[in-house]
Formats: sequence, structure tokens, C-alpha cells
Amino acid sequence: MITVSAIHIAPVKSLGLLHPNTVRVGTEGIVEDRRFYLIDAAERLVTQREVFSLVQVKAEYAAEPERLSLRFPDGSEVSDSVNLGENVSTVFWGRTVTGQVVTGPFNQALSNFGGGGLRLVRSDAPGQCQDEYPISIMSEASVQMLAEQPGAQGPPDSRRFRPTFLLSGGSAHQEDEWLGSSVQIGEELRLRLVARDPRCAITTHDPTTGSPDMDTLRLILAYRPADRAYFGVYGLVERPGAVSLGAAVRQLE
Repeated sequence: MITVSAIHIAPVKSLGLLHPNTVRVGTEGIVEDRRFYLIDAAERLVTQREVFSLVQVKAEYAAEPERLSLRFPDGSEVSDSVNLGENVSTVFWGRTVTGQVVTGPFNQALSNFGGGGLRLVRSDAPGQCQDEYPISIMSEASVQMLAEQPGAQGPPDSRRFRPTFLLSGGSAHQEDEWLGSSVQIGEELRLRLVARDPRCAITTHDPTTGSPDMDTLRLILAYRPADRAYFGVYGLVERPGAVSLGAAVRQLE
């Protein structure tokens, strides 16, 4: 049986992952996942590509009523209601995301940690800050196969790839075989798997420290030659629903 072995979300894009036991998936994804993002003084998007250590900061977000907390690696924490200020538009790899700058203590705390006059923005709608599609899935067996390639360093760690749902019980890259079909996850959620996930340089960074430590892109391309380093698949939400750890996953005809 194939089941959900881990759930990964990040309320602020590029910050550290949370691992909830249960999530509610709407038509645009998980409300608490990537609702916020960071910009610099020039209103350009800031991610782990620019500030490696952002992954060391953990964010927790409650949507109703809206409240956000940031916990820094030194143990300090900043928490406040989500109060919104000026409108901004930010380019996300060829598309525009609109939002509002979050006021309060967050911007100073983030700038003190990451530098560069960082500002926190809440996107205007859930799902806007996803890279391409609302949900991504990947199997533990795929991660294990990558770890067995010549040149791989250390044990497999799915956090490099930040999949929404990590699956156990299947074969390596079985998720690719499901492309074009629907999958049922738990009793409620149904996804339509529509595209392979092209990976970027963030996967070459240690998921705990943020420092570059392994050329995952070269490793993937060495045994999966393609125009991009594809790893995992993306899905659209056909039917919303809750998903918990241990939920069964099956391909639908």
C-alpha cells in the first residue's frame, strides 16, 4: 500500500518547513502554505537563492484570525497579528504576484537576520506563491534512488525537494507513471497529476543550514537525462479535502 509518510508546508516561501499531521487542501492548495513571500528594498523577490540561511527561520501561520510567528535559530521569536500596508507587485519567474506588505515587527527581525532590507508580503490570494501548481508529490523510493547515485552525499532527505506530500510504499519514480491520471489521497482529496517538477538550485542546499552541499541537479541528470532535472510531479486539485499522515494513495482509472 502507498501512503502519505510526510507533509511539508512553508507559510513563508523559502523559510523552513513545517510538518503538520493533517492539512486541508482547497482548490488552490493549502491556505497555510506559501501565503507569504519576501522582497528586498527594490521590491524584488528574495528566496534561498539569494539568502541561503532563510531556511533556518520557521514560520507558523493561522489563517482565521490571521496571526504569524517567526522563530529564529537563536531561539528568539516574533509574533503578531497580520496587519497589512502598501500594495506591491512582484515578478515570480515571468508572472506577477500581487500582495500587501505586512507591517509590525517582522520586517526588522528578518532584515536583522538576513540583511538587505527584507520585507514580508502577504499575497492577495492563496496559491499565488506556488512555483507552478498547488500540490507536489514525490516518493521516498525516488529520494532513496537519488541517494544511491555515484557522488551523492549523506542519507536521503526529502526536505531538499519540499514536496507537499511524500509517499512511502511505492517504487522509485512511480509518481511519473501516474502523469495524466488522477490519484485519490485519503478519503476526500483527488488530484490530477499534470507535469513533472523541474528542479532548481535550492535542492543543492542543505535543508537544515541552507548552505550548498550537494549537486543534486547533476546527479538527477546523470541517471535521468532530460532538458531539465525533473524530480517529483505536480498536481491540480480536482476535489478538495483533508489529508493526514498515513492516508492511502491510489491511482484512479
